Amino acid sequence: MFTAKGENDKTRIIIMTKARNKLILAASFFLTAVLGYSEETPEVKGIILSLEQDKATVSLEVAGSVKEGDRVRVDKITSKDEVETIRGEVLEVLETDALVRIDSSRLEVGESARFIPTAPMIEADILASIPNDKFSQSDAIEDEQLDRRASLAACRSALNEFPEEPRFHAQLGRLLEVLEKPASAILTYERALELEPDYPVALHKLASLRFFGPEELRDLEASRSLFRRAAELEFDASMPVIGSMSRDASGGDRDYAAAVHWFQIAASKGNPYSQNALAQCFENSWGIEQDIRKALLWYRSSAELDHAPAMWNLGRVFEQGIGVTVNERTAFDWYGKAAERGNLDAIVSLGGFYLEGRGIDKDSNVALELFNDASEKGNAEAMRQLANVYLQGEIVKKDYDLAVAFYRKAADKGDASSQFNLAVMLEKGQGIDRDKDAAIAWYQDAARQGHNSSQKRLLKLQLDW
Repeated sequence: MFTAKGENDKTRIIIMTKARNKLILAASFFLTAVLGYSEETPEVKGIILSLEQDKATVSLEVAGSVKEGDRVRVDKITSKDEVETIRGEVLEVLETDALVRIDSSRLEVGESARFIPTAPMIEADILASIPNDKFSQSDAIEDEQLDRRASLAACRSALNEFPEEPRFHAQLGRLLEVLEKPASAILTYERALELEPDYPVALHKLASLRFFGPEELRDLEASRSLFRRAAELEFDASMPVIGSMSRDASGGDRDYAAAVHWFQIAASKGNPYSQNALAQCFENSWGIEQDIRKALLWYRSSAELDHAPAMWNLGRVFEQGIGVTVNERTAFDWYGKAAERGNLDAIVSLGGFYLEGRGIDKDSNVALELFNDASEKGNAEAMRQLANVYLQGEIVKKDYDLAVAFYRKAADKGDASSQFNLAVMLEKGQGIDRDKDAAIAWYQDAARQGHNSSQKRLLKLQLDW
């Protein structure tokens, strides 16, 4: 809640922001008037003089009439009397010609091309510029800072004036996302990409909606392709995602080599997630030769950037003695740092240390508190630990009903060990009605994940998985 002083500060910030925006908008009007940038600037035509791979040289109707970054459009009449549009971008302006990036395989020398000037900075830029947008004309506005009503009106007005300006479509798409209209946002980003196929932020945002959006809008294969295209255009935020999708076989085949490639680039740029992921690749020989020393280096670098999963990994390294001397106290300290930052794996690991008195004095009550905390937040291992505690009955009263309940919760989340333990209890009728068919189904689920004890049990039962 804001105090009276906070409200005054907030109001003062809003007033200052509005004043700043007016100054920037006035400056843009000045540039339009003095330098001649205007939505009334006519399109410039040209003729394709020569073609090379992914490029074309186009003569200019009027020398000096285009600039680097302007878009180029060639409309072709197909054999079905339909118009096919090929779009490109001015790479370099020569004396009377322009070098254009475009799909040259679809063009012929002598065809007409038209140049579409980049729209000047207008109100939509000031109110709705997207962070990390290479085509932005103004300072970026974060999602939470958007004036939604004013931004929506400004974006729609901008598109009325400049219907072929991709950045205004992208700005509108981001705004529709914020307004929780994902389908409309997807269609708008797709329009931006029709106009500018190599638009990194639009590619990334469309990929994110196809990955994280409502279930009926998800398309992991398309998402993976879009993230890859954005990463290839050096959009930093896409690199860890395409790395993870390649590693996890999400939206396509598993490709450890591609994962390592993208993690290495992002890690070198200081991305802590990618540094931790790259360390895992070095530790597990995923797409690269195993090198524990490099794994430790990247784990530590990521942890120094305050990445909690890397802190947990360092705890695991010292607990298990992976490339270092086993040191349970050091392991406990790293788990503690990660747990302070909310890492559920670390909270469970700490619980195990308190339960067994490793690296710290034994304290069963603290262990149970930690397991319950992580379990309530959805961690399957914590659920399994609680089930074990209630099944063993050493630090609490034995309770088969609770053991079954926690094993089932963890099993439903895909935890193979819990699936096996639940199957055993179902087969024996321990804390639950005996049900051999249900037990077999859980054994099979665990066996398909490579759970050795489940596979052995099914072999004894002469069953497959």
